[in-house]
Amino acid sequence: MKINLRIWGLMAFIFFLSLSACEEKDGADPAVDLSFSSSEFLLDDLDALAKPQLRDGCNDKAFNIYTVATSKTDRQTLSYILPTLGLQTNQAATIRDFARDHQQSTVTVRGSISMIHQQILMRANAERDTYMNAYNEKQITKAQLDENLVTLLDRVTRELREDEKKQPHMQVLRQHRTRLMQDIETALNPTQLQQWNNWRRSISS
Repeated sequence: MKINLRIWGLMAFIFFLSLSACEEKDGADPAVDLSFSSSEFLLDDLDALAKPQLRDGCNDKAFNIYTVATSKTDRQTLSYILPTLGLQTNQAATIRDFARDHQQSTVTVRGSISMIHQQILMRANAERDTYMNAYNEKQITKAQLDENLVTLLDRVTRELREDEKKQPHMQVLRQHRTRLMQDIETALNPTQLQQWNNWRRSISS
């Protein structure tokens, strides 16, 4: 009888340990990527979206933008700073959710900005084609062609930066970015927050 009681006691103990292990496993989130390498942590460069840099638009190539929605340099991304903070798994999961919500809530407005850029480029390239055709048909000289292209380049650059339809979208993006940063700060402890603030002061907005 004593042996049976010991066996039952041992089995109960093992069952308890197994149950605890399962509960701990179920409570963890194996999908959390502590390297923060997934796309939601690669923030769009708002400065590049606000003031896109043109390339080409010369005799040989049509106008284009270096990148329509470029990522910030490595040091300016969440993928740079978050791995340095020593986050716990629950903190990482919370921040990941903030980042995903940010991406989802801005996808439409980012698409609208991209469309505005493309419409401006299409108009510019149509005008460029007109100048190129005039030159090829010897209706204007090479000097006149170059002058027209330089004038067009200046105007397109200004339109990409100052388009009235684009400005409200940029304001929305900046508001969402501010909210994301504030949300992340709520998940940090004082030591992490100090390091985070030092990083934020060292980068551009």
